[in-house]
Amino acid sequence: MLGKVLRLIFIAVFIGYLFSMASVYFSYIEPYLFPLRMIQGEARYVTESIIIGPYPHRKDLEKLVKVNEVKVIVSLLNPSLPFEKSLLEKEKKLVREFRLAFYNVPLSFLNLDSPENYRQIEKIRKILEKHKSEKVYIHCYLGRHRVGFVAERLLGVAK
Repeated sequence: MLGKVLRLIFIAVFIGYLFSMASVYFSYIEPYLFPLRMIQGEARYVTESIIIGPYPHRKDLEKLVKVNEVKVIVSLLNPSLPFEKSLLEKEKKLVREFRLAFYNVPLSFLNLDSPENYRQIEKIRKILEKHKSEKVYIHCYLGRHRVGFVAERLLGVAK
């Protein structure tokens, strides 16, 4: 009996270890993959110069730059979340390649009405003021929850 219990504990610890190691490399849980693609929001203009939407992959960013003439990216991804940290690192490299201005203003998605999120909204307001003559793309992971909060609180635009 004790042997079975020890074996179960060992297996549980091993599985936990594998899970924690895999969570460091969460880039395979990207928003453009099924099933997340089905619930991902679409990029849309909320003002003449501000577009909100989901995490931009290379093709998305190419379109935003060539078609929409975006010059500034504001990422709401939170680097304290393993899968968002991975995407954020990829995005930083991609944005450098496209020579865009980049800002990471992480928002919590669990408690949108937190005081910290409102402080972050003020940072975004300053960024928009600094780049008022340029087109800006603001995104979160799926392009619904956090960008909707920003559009609603900052710009008075309904989700």
